[in-house]
Amino acid sequence: MLLCSNKASATILWSDLSTTLVHETGGGSDILGGTVKEDDSSTNTLYFKFHVDPLSDASTEEYFAAFELYEGDRERLGVGNALKAWAYSAFKADATGVSDEGADYVNLHSSKPEPPPSPGTFLYYENPHRGIECTIVFKVQYIANGEDMVTVWLNPDLGPGAAEGAQPETLITKFRANASFNEIHLRHGGGGDGWIFSDMAIATSFSDFVTVSGSETSGVSLGVGKLPFTFRSWQRQQGLPQDLIRSIAQTRDGYLWIGTDDGVARFDGVKFVSFGLPEGLHSGSVRTLFGDSEGTLWIGSVGGGLICRRDGHFTPFTMRDGLPSDSITALAEDRDGRLWIGTDAGLAVWKDGRPDSLAITEKFKGKAITALFKDSQGNMWIGSAGAGVFRFQSGKLVQMTDA
Repeated sequence: MLLCSNKASATILWSDLSTTLVHETGGGSDILGGTVKEDDSSTNTLYFKFHVDPLSDASTEEYFAAFELYEGDRERLGVGNALKAWAYSAFKADATGVSDEGADYVNLHSSKPEPPPSPGTFLYYENPHRGIECTIVFKVQYIANGEDMVTVWLNPDLGPGAAEGAQPETLITKFRANASFNEIHLRHGGGGDGWIFSDMAIATSFSDFVTVSGSETSGVSLGVGKLPFTFRSWQRQQGLPQDLIRSIAQTRDGYLWIGTDDGVARFDGVKFVSFGLPEGLHSGSVRTLFGDSEGTLWIGSVGGGLICRRDGHFTPFTMRDGLPSDSITALAEDRDGRLWIGTDAGLAVWKDGRPDSLAITEKFKGKAITALFKDSQGNMWIGSAGAGVFRFQSGKLVQMTDA
């Protein structure tokens, strides 16, 4: 299982990162508090985002659940699951502001549609399924004195470098509706145990929802107060290739890489992409991962050697290339840009993809390296099974003692 804790790093108009179970709410109540509003004279464009973990799903129909825009006590636009729709959908209020959550709904396009019921048929929508979470982003282009233009993305790419114009057409739905609002209600009614809403926000551009590249973030400018830390878990039901995780690393482009017994997966904050034999990765079980200062990902396998991923290509290194063993146990980079490679039979230090002569490697010949770490002063720390802990500083190796 993958757990993360983070803070938002975009300039947004409003956000609520808390997790809220919504069940049998009736009309619900406002969560916006008047922070943002648009009336029928507006010509602005706003972007809305929310994340759902559906406990009510296709097996508990009929029900409705929605992130819904209200103008006073009038329903305007609901996005989630309309009554009788089954699929992720949006529903519009009629001219009087009254909606029965089943009238005038629009099924949302999905890049992972439901299986066709019979050969030769095609479905473009996705039903909510318990245990499979979903992120929805929608844009409203307000048109004065007319119906507004709504664009919805179901599970869009929000990873580093993602852009609105690059989203696949298969997950985009467009329609017109009155989306004036000064309140937001989270609602559920009917079968099942409700929906869990989280990571809600309103912004002025799609890019405000895109994950920031790199490990450092700039100052945060927010419309409402300070954001708390929030936690979310991902398991196989949310796309993780395997629940048993051996290692995690981040590369300079902002992607997270997850090592499992089945290989490697890349995570952009929304979805997982697995890498294996079809992509040229012959790693097998992965024990350790490391992203170096040049943006290269190093993959340490159990028995398959060391694999380098650079510019989208995987290059393997084994004992034939100078490694002490093909079972990699630890990886680190020193202040000179050299890669330190721990194995179950010794230590290697490489520069530019080949062994670099460093006398201390002889000290650990035949010994299992259990840990490598560079501290803030540039010292390299080495843990070796049966030998203890060592510090390499200014060309000298010092063994730590309990004295």
